[in-house]
Amino acid sequence: MNMKQKTFRIESILISLLLIASASCSALGPSFNGAALEPLAAAPAFSLTDHNGSPFHLSEMRGSVVLLFFGFTNCVEECPLTAAHLKLALETLGTDAQDVQVVLVSTDPVRDTPQMLKDFLGKFNPSFLGVTGTMDELTKTWDAYGIEVLFGGETHSSFTYAIDKAGNLRLKIDAEAFPEDIASDLKILLAEK
Repeated sequence: MNMKQKTFRIESILISLLLIASASCSALGPSFNGAALEPLAAAPAFSLTDHNGSPFHLSEMRGSVVLLFFGFTNCVEECPLTAAHLKLALETLGTDAQDVQVVLVSTDPVRDTPQMLKDFLGKFNPSFLGVTGTMDELTKTWDAYGIEVLFGGETHSSFTYAIDKAGNLRLKIDAEAFPEDIASDLKILLAEK
């Protein structure tokens, strides 16, 4: 075999490998913009009280995609930014947004009264829910999601957790994620059976 034939053969093999890799990737389905959480596991369950005074059980959200973030109403940077990005992402979805529930878990139960939570979230979208509870209930919830809460409600978490319709923890979405990227991830989760 001469050099030209060897080169052609190597190029053919490389093209075949690329085609196989490409087909494998497309068979996996669409990819997420947020960080996929592996292995697939159920989102840690919790029961708190929403800003309307009603019991809130994460387990009752099955059938909806839940966007869960941790914060406080006196936050001046990350919490309003997160809420604004989620608002814009849901607006991008149009009527599909009715199958998405945004939930803010308070990290400052002393100052985050139900009315404060309702007023804060209402500036972004009246369907957003703020949840709170006793310090013991909240501490268990924070711990289950690995949230470290500092004095005054400050946290070291700037992520929104996406929970799929089956109740599985699927994505960590950065606070600075573009709303269109969040909407794209939501479309994938909403399309799942």
